[in-house]
Amino acid sequence: MQEVKCAFCHGVGRDPFGLLSHLAACQVCGSKGTVAVQEPVKVCAFCEGTGVYPGSRLTCTVCHGTGVVQIVEPVTQCPSCHGSGKEPDSGLPCLFCKGKGVITVSRR
Repeated sequence: MQEVKCAFCHGVGRDPFGLLSHLAACQVCGSKGTVAVQEPVKVCAFCEGTGVYPGSRLTCTVCHGTGVVQIVEPVTQCPSCHGSGKEPDSGLPCLFCKGKGVITVSRR
């Protein structure tokens, strides 16, 4: 496990949008400012590491607000979304790579 700075609240531990209160705890890290993630990880392609679902105030559905996603190495760029993590027509997470932007390459 690795501790990483919470992307959703930028490590502050408070709700970044102050919707309930400027003192409300971050829903991702629970006011710790960091989150534990299983290694190896890479920056979430879908939200570009922000932890925020693009165009909203919600946590990213791919990385759950952490800003990083767990991968199984070795990886290569997703042939469907070309690494963006987004479906080209809808902007939703890519179904092929599940929004990670990469897929695992099978070892022979």
